[in-house]
Amino acid sequence: MAADWLGCLVSINCGPTLGMYQGEVSSVDQSSQTISLRQPFHNGVKCPVPEVTFSAIDIKELKILEINKKDNVKNTQTTSAKVSRTPVAVPKGDARGAEKVNSPQHYSKSFGERQLDALGQPKGFRRRHNSWSSSSRGANQMTPKKNGVKNSQMRQRDDECFGDGVDDGLDTDFDFEGNLALFDKAAVFSEINTSEQRNGARSRGTPQDQTPLRYRHDENILEAKPVVYRQIIVPQAGGKEYCTDSGLVVPSVSYELHKRLLSVAERHGLTLERRLEMTGVCASQMALTLLGGPNRFTPKNLHQRPTVALLCGPHVQGAQGISCGRHLANHEVEVILFLPNFVKMVDSVTNELTLFNKTDGKQVSSIKDLPDTPLDLIINCLDCHENTFLMDQPWYRAAANWANQNRAPVLSLDPPVSGQGHAVEAKWSLSLCLPLALGEGAGRVYLCDIGFPRQVFQEVGIKYQSPFGCKFVIPLHSA
Repeated sequence: MAADWLGCLVSINCGPTLGMYQGEVSSVDQSSQTISLRQPFHNGVKCPVPEVTFSAIDIKELKILEINKKDNVKNTQTTSAKVSRTPVAVPKGDARGAEKVNSPQHYSKSFGERQLDALGQPKGFRRRHNSWSSSSRGANQMTPKKNGVKNSQMRQRDDECFGDGVDDGLDTDFDFEGNLALFDKAAVFSEINTSEQRNGARSRGTPQDQTPLRYRHDENILEAKPVVYRQIIVPQAGGKEYCTDSGLVVPSVSYELHKRLLSVAERHGLTLERRLEMTGVCASQMALTLLGGPNRFTPKNLHQRPTVALLCGPHVQGAQGISCGRHLANHEVEVILFLPNFVKMVDSVTNELTLFNKTDGKQVSSIKDLPDTPLDLIINCLDCHENTFLMDQPWYRAAANWANQNRAPVLSLDPPVSGQGHAVEAKWSLSLCLPLALGEGAGRVYLCDIGFPRQVFQEVGIKYQSPFGCKFVIPLHSA
């Protein structure tokens, strides 16, 4: 029996300490229980000695890699029992049968063996893939490992994963037509349609007039109604129309209709004081946005406080500007209020001026006291809707000339209609509730909401639906 091993290529596992050996069996001594390998390899590296002898005590596992061709048929059949009997796929039209593929002479090469053939290793030696290791060392460089049991288990797992032969049939062409014939497309689609109908989803062949029970992520749940862009209708045309960013039409109103609207609002409880406060909040919010908004008004920029000049007259428009200046001063803005000394002023101006003096804002009564340094913004509240004689006053002309010569942009608050003219050229204008027909000198027109209910509009004959959305100040464009 010992002679049957001669010439066979074997792999000997000597444990984690001594490692793996491969080579051709040169002698087997049954009396001394030893076996010798010719041209041995240790852990994938060729040994410097021509022959190595192993004792049965050191051998943990022994595997036959290749049987000697001179062996008898009995040994060949015994060894071939270890070869995988898994049927190999035969290409379409191949004359080979299952008996030829699964015969003992058909031996599938492992991954490691094919790599050796590609690298030009001698065909007399075949090295298994499990003998490869990134930490393989030579015979004189062996380092014993502490966790021997764990390494042995990992090496055994590698043998199970990569040690089996790979069928040569994997290199054959795949029969697409034959496998496609196994797929019953009509039956599968019929099952899908039945499942969708059962779950309430739209299926193929659904009539167009049938309402779908389910919607995609990009479909509206509610049916979209056509958008009505003219939602505000006035009884008297103001001569000009505007539109919002979303396309809603905002018509202008005449000053007479505007006065009637304010009168009805005051009768319902929206007094002048409440309108002044709301106007001051909206105007200051717009001014803060024009000055830089959150990018400028931060705790780190307190040393760069913006400067705003307020030009006010002794009327309601002037009181609106003083209210705006008070809110700006509360938001750390340096406010300089210009208001000439008058013998008599309306009560609203006096009340707002008393509150403004409680802030850090500065009040001047002469144009000479206004700063010559560049400003961040000028808010114009000099103009009045009714007292047009003020435009002939020296202080008015001086303030208008100073504003036009200053490089700072101008925001006009509640300017009059275009027929009265604009002494100060503005970059922006802020209208209240509904706009008047402003001229070219008003600049870009904005509209602010001062809280009038819908019933107030209805009493003056205006069909009204708010165009503001989620904002209190919106821009208007010429229609």
